[in-house]
Amino acid sequence: MFNSAERECVVCCHQFSRSNRIPRVLHCHHTFCIQCLEQMCRHAITMQTIPCPLCRWITCTPPDLTLSDALYIDTEIWSQISEHEQEENEDLPVVLHDAKPQLKSKLPDSRHSGSLSALKKLITFLKGY
Repeated sequence: MFNSAERECVVCCHQFSRSNRIPRVLHCHHTFCIQCLEQMCRHAITMQTIPCPLCRWITCTPPDLTLSDALYIDTEIWSQISEHEQEENEDLPVVLHDAKPQLKSKLPDSRHSGSLSALKKLITFLKGY
């Protein structure tokens, strides 16, 4: 079973969904939501390129295809998104349950939870090295 941190985009810290935050896989096998990939995409006459924010691998796609048509859906994550969960959590960042509520942040609540989640992912990523 996936934990909630594995079901969110590490760029925007929003949970993946089956509608507007579809998990798409780059050629380096890292997964991000389609909205973030579209913002990172660089368009040229002969190809579109997307630099991976984690490993810097460049994924190239034909210019006549949309990213949704050119990149596969991460089916492992897709299967973990229930329709009920997706409707409830559309565009809401994941809230860490182990965060202490008495701590106050100067960030708005939505950015605070996303920042904690991103930090947790970074630590997990670095432990792998």
